[in-house]
Amino acid sequence: MNYKNSIINKLLDKYEKSKALYTESNRRILIKMKDIKEYNIEDYEAKKIFHDLVKELKKEQLIDYTWEPYEKRKYIARDMAR
Repeated sequence: MNYKNSIINKLLDKYEKSKALYTESNRRILIKMKDIKEYNIEDYEAKKIFHDLVKELKKEQLIDYTWEPYEKRKYIARDMAR
């Protein structure tokens, strides 16, 4: 599964549906983790791969994310943004 493409495509789809596409805006484009069906918190290996890819996208400065409070490295918060 190509999680990178899934994340980027979700963000692009949301951006293309927003007013930010047509007007200058400083608002972040957020996606909810529940909208990414590939993010399976029950499967440890899949979750680890997903987290590693999210970290890589952040290092490339394509996205940003936060961890759920008191759950660092366990669950990504509901929203990811760029």
